Amino acid sequence: MTAPPLTHHDILALVTPFTRSGRHVDLPACDRIQRRVVFKARDRAADFPELPGLRELLELEKVGQNSYRLTRTLVLDSGLKARLTASGTEPAQLLRRVDAVTAAQHFQIGAGFAITRDYSLRSDAPWPVLSRGEVLVEGVVLSMSVSPVRSVSADLLLTAPAGQALDIPQDLLAVLGWAWSPLSSTRQGWTGKFRLRGAPDQRTRRAEAALVQAAVHLMLTLAAPPAQFHAQQIAARWRVFFRRAIPVLTPICILITVLLMPRLALDDIPGLWTLVYQLPTVLIAISFMTQDVPRFEIPPWPRRTSATRWFQPRVSDTRPKTD
Repeated sequence: MTAPPLTHHDILALVTPFTRSGRHVDLPACDRIQRRVVFKARDRAADFPELPGLRELLELEKVGQNSYRLTRTLVLDSGLKARLTASGTEPAQLLRRVDAVTAAQHFQIGAGFAITRDYSLRSDAPWPVLSRGEVLVEGVVLSMSVSPVRSVSADLLLTAPAGQALDIPQDLLAVLGWAWSPLSSTRQGWTGKFRLRGAPDQRTRRAEAALVQAAVHLMLTLAAPPAQFHAQQIAARWRVFFRRAIPVLTPICILITVLLMPRLALDDIPGLWTLVYQLPTVLIAISFMTQDVPRFEIPPWPRRTSATRWFQPRVSDTRPKTD
C-alpha cells in the first residue's frame, strides 16, 4: 500500500526543531509524494575556516509510519562532498546526533591529496560508522565502500581522470599489506578488496587509517615515473607474488606430501605424523587468510614496467552494436 504524501501541516510539524536551529525549508525542492523535506543550503564556512566554502545541505525523509532518515551533505568550493545519514523515530533527536558530528571529521586535505568520508549513525552504535571513503590524487579517485555487514571486506574502485586510463600493475595497492588485494581491470576502472574484520568501530578506524595510507602511497607513487615503483617496492612485490601463489601452491604441496609420505620415516620422529596430517588444513587456512575467496592463479612475475606514464588516452569502444 502506497504511503500517503506529506501535507503542509505534516511538514510544519516536522521542521520545528530544524527552524529553531536556523534551518529553513526549501518548499519548491520538497517532494511531498516521496515524503522528503529539503532545507535551504546553509553557509558554514565561518564555522570551519579550514574548509573553504563549506555549505550544508539537509534532507529529512519519512521512510515509515514512525521512522525517519536525516541526510546531511557537506560541500566544499572545490566540489568535494561528504555525507552523513541517521535513522530513527524522532527528527529532533536525529538532528542533535547529526550536529554532534563535526564537519572536519568528513574531510582530510593534505599536500597533494584529499580524503572525503561518508558516515552513518546507527542505532546499535553511538559513534559514526564509515560507509564510504574517497581518496583524490592528481585526478585519480580511489573509492572504498564499506559494507555494514560484519567481516565483509570493503570494495575498492580506482578510476582515472575523464578521458584517460590508468596503466598500473595489479599490485599497486597490494604492496601496502595483506589486507589489500591485487587490482583487476574492469570497464569501470580497477577493482579490488580491503580486508576488514571486527566490530563496527574497529572496522571504521581501520578503514580510516587505510584511506590515509593509500592517499600517501598514491601521492608518492604517481608523482614518480612508473619504473621507479618496481625499484622502490621490489621486496613488497615479491611478497605479494608469493601471497597470490598460496592458493595454487596448496594442492601442489598436498600432492607432494602424499607422494612423499611412504618414503618418510615418520615413526622415528615423535609428533611428525600429527604435523603432516594437519598440513593440508594449515595450507587451506592460509589460503583463506590471503583473501575472502582464494583465487587459483599463476600470478604475474614482478618486473619493471616499460611504460613511461601512468596515464594513457582512453580508447573508446567503437565496436558495432548488435540488436
